[in-house]
Amino acid sequence: MVAKLLRGLGVLFVLLPLLAAVAGFLVLKDRVTIVIAADQQAANGPDPVALLRDELRSLQAEVGAMQQAMTTNFERLAEALENRAELRHADVQALRSELAALARQCQQQGSDAVARHAELVARTATAAAATGPVPEAPTAPVEKVPEPGPLPTPVVPPVAEPAPVVPKKAGFLSFALPTARFQFDAPQDYVLVPELCRVGFDAKSTLHDFTGVTSQVRGRFRADFDDPAGAWTGEVTVQAASLKTGVDGRDDGLRERLDIGQHPELVFKIERFVPGGNGIDVAKQTASGELLGTMTIRGQARSVRMPLQIEVDPQKRVVVRGQLPLKLSDYGVPVPSQLGVINMQDEVVVWVALRARQQVEARK
Repeated sequence: MVAKLLRGLGVLFVLLPLLAAVAGFLVLKDRVTIVIAADQQAANGPDPVALLRDELRSLQAEVGAMQQAMTTNFERLAEALENRAELRHADVQALRSELAALARQCQQQGSDAVARHAELVARTATAAAATGPVPEAPTAPVEKVPEPGPLPTPVVPPVAEPAPVVPKKAGFLSFALPTARFQFDAPQDYVLVPELCRVGFDAKSTLHDFTGVTSQVRGRFRADFDDPAGAWTGEVTVQAASLKTGVDGRDDGLRERLDIGQHPELVFKIERFVPGGNGIDVAKQTASGELLGTMTIRGQARSVRMPLQIEVDPQKRVVVRGQLPLKLSDYGVPVPSQLGVINMQDEVVVWVALRARQQVEARK
């Protein structure tokens, strides 16, 4: 009897923790959020599907540019062939005119010679008839009159040849095609590819750390990566309401503190790039340094220096990565705090992961 009681108590002690865990899960299941932490660089990077779409669009644009260039080139080729055919036709017509003039000149000179000969014969016959018969004279040796030689060849004055028209030299395959070389060491305009851009911030609080991120980014800039003076210009704009932290209530509070009704955009104005210690490597198409500019948040503008890493990916996109710490209070952003227990730190780290493309131009 005692042994059965002890076995029953043992089973009960085993089941009680399990039942308590099940009951706790049923009560708290709606309050539990499971977060899987991924690699930070992968989280900040673009969506692989968006990358593939952009590469397909880029390939389509290159094919379209190539098709347009080939159409233009073949039109130029047809025009050049037509021009050359017209030149050849003009040359043939000029040669025919010269030959016809020469033939007419020869015919005219021959007619004049025949007329002169006929006139001489007629005059001789008339003179003989007028004098009557001539008495015979003592026979004397008759001088042999040399036979007349051939008529002299008419001298044709030379005809001035027209100056040859030299067509502009152009090779048969000297086509203007879109350039495939990325101009890393020349001034160039770049446009951001929004779906491949990420801008965000990392924040710390007494409860846990969190990140806000958005891909609603637009902007452009002009840069010569090989310019030591770093005379860059441009602007990057972020839609403040699009920042997401993964918690709806926290996102609402963020939009309220950023006052998106009055200040819907976060703006970074680019002023200059200062190369760093590693400098600029044109061969590898990489650069590092600091980007100087003005950050505007909630209508407050402050000068900042953001360290950057720049490279060119295989699809000829400029990849820009950088981050800098800043204080919310410097921009008039109230620091979140809940009952003095859950407090967010004033300093956050703002980061960018941007991709931009340059315009494709035809070779000249």
